[in-house]
Amino acid sequence: MDIAARYDDPEVEELARSIFAMFPRCMKCGELIPRFEDADVRVLSNRVVHRRACEERTPSEKRDG
Repeated sequence: MDIAARYDDPEVEELARSIFAMFPRCMKCGELIPRFEDADVRVLSNRVVHRRACEERTPSEKRDG
């Protein structure tokens, strides 16, 4: 399910609060936003990758997971 469709999910709100805790300044003007309730936190995408280079795998191994 698309994360945008889960706007009332407590886990999505927890994620938004975590993002706000890390980045409490407006990305347009740079001013500090004092409260989470005053912020428009948008969780656009999530991506997890290896910190270092990924292991080399054959094309069939990539499909199988």
